[in-house]
Amino acid sequence: MARGSISSVMLVLLLGVICTAPSVVRGDGQEWVVGDKMGWRFGVTSWVKDKPIHAGDVLVFNYDPTAHDVVEVDEDAYNTCMMPIGGGTPHTSGNDRVVVPAGKSFFVCSMPGHCANGMKIALSTK
Repeated sequence: MARGSISSVMLVLLLGVICTAPSVVRGDGQEWVVGDKMGWRFGVTSWVKDKPIHAGDVLVFNYDPTAHDVVEVDEDAYNTCMMPIGGGTPHTSGNDRVVVPAGKSFFVCSMPGHCANGMKIALSTK
């Protein structure tokens, strides 16, 4: 008898987690091409303004990989454009797809001078 009620409780808890998971990260994962048709480039900082980007969406970074990259960094590296040694998550394919996490996210180009010239974006999701 006790086993049956424990199994029932576990089933209810599992269903509760499954039902609330979509509210944490959206399941549809809308794609956003950073910089639209122009791609990941200088002056892209304001691209994110007025875009309803949510956790679970996908950012697509299109760029020439011989000239640029994309690095996920912390807020300090974003603000100072100083790349931490061994810090950040680099993307270098020229067609990178990044799933947006909940909270704040920061992306920069780590090539010398590129971040300081506006090749960076910051966004905040819930």
